[in-house]
Amino acid sequence: LFTVDLSNPKKPKIIGSLKIPGFSDYLHPYGEGKLLGIGMNVDEETMITDGVKLTMFDISDPSDVKEENTCVLKNVYSTDVSYDYKAALVDAGRNLIGFAGDTNGGQNYYIFKYDTSRGFISQMEEEINGNGSTGTRGVYIDETLYVVRGNIIEAYSLKHFKKVGDIIL
Repeated sequence: LFTVDLSNPKKPKIIGSLKIPGFSDYLHPYGEGKLLGIGMNVDEETMITDGVKLTMFDISDPSDVKEENTCVLKNVYSTDVSYDYKAALVDAGRNLIGFAGDTNGGQNYYIFKYDTSRGFISQMEEEINGNGSTGTRGVYIDETLYVVRGNIIEAYSLKHFKKVGDIIL
């Protein structure tokens, strides 16, 4: 991860960098001085990816960026977020991080919240039904999360993350 001073557009200057195992395919501002990364963890010995990795970077001091916390989902082998930024549901104000991930058994939808002292906290991990040529999307209205895949919409409570309904179109 590099931080760049763009105050002079003709002479951008790298002012900070951070080298960590793995990579982030998706980066999203997450409140004051935080940057969320979603990507893959890489085993440093074998150089093989071994799970989807969530990282919260502390970017409050651009010259000294830090990896504040990470979470590796060992049973998740890819995510739509890696190639389509619209597949991420990220709302720092509501403390929601959502995305679909591919597992051996199919595809699951994950919701996390972030706590500076405890790190990433899993709120929901649900198998996704339906299929289609487009990716899975999560969207919320008021206190209901809707997970849409193909012709199936599943609804979950954002208070207790339990399924409250579904519909097949």
